Amino acid sequence: MRRAESLFMRYGIKSVSMDDIARELGISKKTLYQFFENKEDLILRTIESHLHDEVCDMDLIQAGAANALQEIMLLARHIIGQFQELTPSVVYDLKKYYPEAWGMIDKMQREHVYQSILDNLKRGITEGDYRKDLNPEIMARLHVGSLYLPIDQSLFPVREFQPDQVFKEYIYHFVRGVASEQGLDKMTKYLQEAKAAAGG
Repeated sequence: MRRAESLFMRYGIKSVSMDDIARELGISKKTLYQFFENKEDLILRTIESHLHDEVCDMDLIQAGAANALQEIMLLARHIIGQFQELTPSVVYDLKKYYPEAWGMIDKMQREHVYQSILDNLKRGITEGDYRKDLNPEIMARLHVGSLYLPIDQSLFPVREFQPDQVFKEYIYHFVRGVASEQGLDKMTKYLQEAKAAAGG
């Protein structure tokens, strides 16, 4: 499923055929249909597998982060990596042609991602890195509602904007908006460390 997912991420869902997937896997199309009823079935199961992996990755980041600010920076880095592999047509194809698969993604965003960000915001307030006067429920919902804006072609045409760069600007704006003075100092330190680690 990972190889099918990789094809979808790179080329879009509509443009990848069952023949392409069979060829990528080194099997016949007949063999492929022994495991999947049709392309929609393959897409649904691929999305299900991808979402399971995403939840596990997010939970690992959350469990391993020293504090809320580090957690959100690590989550941002993870999402930026996803955007770098994703062609914007994937979201368009899912919304238009595979609404059941898109519904699974939307449900995960509205439930798991929302709860993770809400927990992060509450943790950050307690730790003193986020402003005490912010409303965690509103900010968590704003964040979830903004996650797919970087690949909205009507706002950010890919010929002019790279989704990972748009998301970087967004998350920097988001964190600066919720951070306290203490949090801003810590964020500056994290960004400097990340730049040094990248050799810049």
